[in-house]
Amino acid sequence: MLNKETIEVLPLFPSPLFTAVYTDGDLDKTIKHLDSCELIDGGKASEYGFHSKDTYILEHKECKPLADFIMQSLLHFAKEILMYAYDEYAFSQSWISHKSPGQHHTMHTHPNSLISGVFYYGEEDEDIPAISFHKPIVGTNVSYLAPKYQSDRRKSQYAWDSFSVNYTPGLLLLFPSYVFHSVPVNKSKLTRKSLAFNVLPKGKIGDEHSLTELLFNKVG
Repeated sequence: MLNKETIEVLPLFPSPLFTAVYTDGDLDKTIKHLDSCELIDGGKASEYGFHSKDTYILEHKECKPLADFIMQSLLHFAKEILMYAYDEYAFSQSWISHKSPGQHHTMHTHPNSLISGVFYYGEEDEDIPAISFHKPIVGTNVSYLAPKYQSDRRKSQYAWDSFSVNYTPGLLLLFPSYVFHSVPVNKSKLTRKSLAFNVLPKGKIGDEHSLTELLFNKVG
């Protein structure tokens, strides 16, 4: 007979999602600046929304309070959660993303990056989707047996193939850049506004002793 007291389920190799909310003061000046930035078509005849023409937004002086908050959060995530052994990081690219009603973005990852993230701002509406994350096998061509699931899989995270985060202005999300994610269709009457970014360690990535080191100044 099964003794349930002896059962233990281990979360093997989970992908972490870091969340934090900006509470250091108002970002009115920063958001006003973000709203003044020029946007261009994001692709597929605007089905994917619009993004800023400038893809280095966090380098603007008006964004320094937000950039500092993101970097402090990222250092904690990288050192304390991911256990990376780098002391400094830098934003590689950062861009504004707008999704109007009916717009979305398909599932993707962020190549040439170690950690990625998104910060949400604008008007709040429960019908505005933020982001969905997907189990890796969903986005590959690997053949596997497709099981039949129970009608409600919410009670066991091991049965999930996706996970969605609600839109909240002031919310910051950080995740490893290899994690598959998408933006669901915006079913609200408002524009979903966010600032997305990629991050790399300063100077190098990899490790000299494992022969994976890449020194950026040697390939420039």
